[in-house]
Amino acid sequence: MRKDLTLVAALFAASLVATPLVMSGTKALATSGEAEAVALPVATMPVEVAPIAPATESCTRKVRVVYSGYGTPSAACAPR
Repeated sequence: MRKDLTLVAALFAASLVATPLVMSGTKALATSGEAEAVALPVATMPVEVAPIAPATESCTRKVRVVYSGYGTPSAACAPR
């Protein structure tokens, strides 16, 4: 039991020491803040955009009504 506790404490201490070293190393390898922009011509193609008409509501679905005590029926699906 004491051996396991010593091992955990040693790992904890090693991680506390290694964290700043690893963080400073990754900052040194990071790219610089200055980036060079490369301008290249890009081919563009026009896209046709057309409005889409809203779909009309139809009552052609087969529906089994189990309970119809709530909600408002649609005007398009009113009983005839």
